[in-house]
Amino acid sequence: MTRPLITVVVLVYNAGAYLAPCLESISRQTLTDFELLLVDNGSTDGSAEACDAFARENQRCTVIHQENLGIIGGRGAGVQAAKGEYLAFVDSDDLLHRRMLEELAASCRSTGLPVACCRFLPFLGEQPPEVPDEPQARLRFEAPLHLDALLHDKRVEYSLCNKLYHRSLFEGFDFSSPVIYNEDLYLNWHILQRVKGMAFVDLVGYFYRQHAASTTHRPLHRRALEDQLSVASTILNEAKDSALEPTARAFYYEKLLYLDSMILRQENARDFSADHRFLLAQLRQGLRRALTLPRLPGKMKVVALVACMGGPFYRWLCRLLLTDRR
Repeated sequence: MTRPLITVVVLVYNAGAYLAPCLESISRQTLTDFELLLVDNGSTDGSAEACDAFARENQRCTVIHQENLGIIGGRGAGVQAAKGEYLAFVDSDDLLHRRMLEELAASCRSTGLPVACCRFLPFLGEQPPEVPDEPQARLRFEAPLHLDALLHDKRVEYSLCNKLYHRSLFEGFDFSSPVIYNEDLYLNWHILQRVKGMAFVDLVGYFYRQHAASTTHRPLHRRALEDQLSVASTILNEAKDSALEPTARAFYYEKLLYLDSMILRQENARDFSADHRFLLAQLRQGLRRALTLPRLPGKMKVVALVACMGGPFYRWLCRLLLTDRR
């Protein structure tokens, strides 16, 4: 049997009515040389049966049923079963632009790079907004600029889902994560260290559906703070004494600001008073160095100065200038 060019791994857990539109968007891809792996991660809402029904009507589709192993465990099962030369990851409530696989595969082949990336667009409601059908640009991020882009270029995003990876990158790779928040960033940071660069297609190829059940829309709890700080600390520690240290320091400081703003935007902010004090102490301690970092945006430097003074103006500035990244 001929190996497919791409394996699309879709992690399915209680996707409900969103599963069918997701699978339809994959079926409409202009590139057709792919296999589809549906990893049912212990669904209890009928999604498992929906996967089986779809597979019976689509020969390129295979279903894996397993207990709920979490996001990383589910994707890892897909990686183990994949036959394609490249791998793409999709969450079962999201949608793909019809040319996403075609453009990413073409970029990998034309550049000789093992990773390609497109834009990632959150949306609300049933349908995503209209976007251009042609890429606006094609770029090549040479190492270590591809890691800098991962940390600072919002077109690149942290997600695994708006990227295409050559399967060789997962050989001997520990596809696991010590965190459940920012796990995509943790994995991408370590995957991209294995490559000499990354291709970028300026096309909105991946549509991330935002709704009340999304992980990023649940109420804040301490694990979210701890995990994100842990990932940022890991990146900073691994970048020390390298060309990436200044960009990692800027990322770490911006993450401190973002996490503190998360607390201040909560209705129950008082429940996180100790965390707020810890983060504020870290911000004040690192302020002087942060103001000298070229990769820390000017607006973040303004927020940092105001943060270290505290007060209601800081809370207002957080809501105005600091936005979430998945």
